[in-house]
Amino acid sequence: MPIKLIAVDMDGTFLNDDNDYDRDRFATQFVALRQRGIHFAAASGSQYQRLVERFTPFKDEMDFISDNGAIVHARDELLFASKIPDHQITDTLSVIKQLFGTQTALTTLSGVNRAYVDASVPQPIFELIKRYYNDLQRIDHLYELDPRSLDDQLVKVAVSFDQEIDPSQQISALVAHLDDSLAAMNSGFNTEDIGVAGITKATGLVHLQERYGITNNEIVTFGDNENDLDMLLMTEHGYAMANAHADVLAQAPRRTDSNNDDGVLNVIDQIIAGKLD
Repeated sequence: MPIKLIAVDMDGTFLNDDNDYDRDRFATQFVALRQRGIHFAAASGSQYQRLVERFTPFKDEMDFISDNGAIVHARDELLFASKIPDHQITDTLSVIKQLFGTQTALTTLSGVNRAYVDASVPQPIFELIKRYYNDLQRIDHLYELDPRSLDDQLVKVAVSFDQEIDPSQQISALVAHLDDSLAAMNSGFNTEDIGVAGITKATGLVHLQERYGITNNEIVTFGDNENDLDMLLMTEHGYAMANAHADVLAQAPRRTDSNNDDGVLNVIDQIIAGKLD
């Protein structure tokens, strides 16, 4: 069955540890993919605006699944946004403040239009967060936010802990307090992403499948972390990177080279050559 869609996670997968990719090599591949009618999608926990910036030369001819499937764009057209109800945003922020305080955990809210952090976040941390959120705004008293005051649809609450600690106990406590209609998923870097239950990168891909008439096994997917597993398992062509989390390596149908060894691009070469078995 011919491949019709390629979906790639970004950090730890398509991007190397320098937060970049071989742009010249991919540019050549992208032309070849389009000539063959193969769609290309970035599927990330990151913000849509950040993904567009990463793929500026190609953005008008590719698709974007952002915030772990909560927002889906076909090129620049918004196909889907999984808004968290306002009262659940308020309740979740209250739980985070109660459990961790504002110093233990860093909270980022993601919307369709932009992302938000508390105004008290130190500038070095703010600049670090901007690595993942190009359009990032400070707001006063984040933990007391009334979502109705924003001209936006909030789709994700990300809670990040210091890299030097094991946050498993804190995360378990947080999950225990969440509304049943919400779910939490680890996205790497000691960060737990909270969104509407049942929304994943795989459900994001369904919107593109319906748009283009593509079946599961006409898709090739790539990832390295827990939030990639659903889309890796939805197709027999699901590739875990060599640097992937052990659970992902154990479950994904296939493996490729690490993110620093151009694992994604190496498989794309095989797809273009018609050698994907």
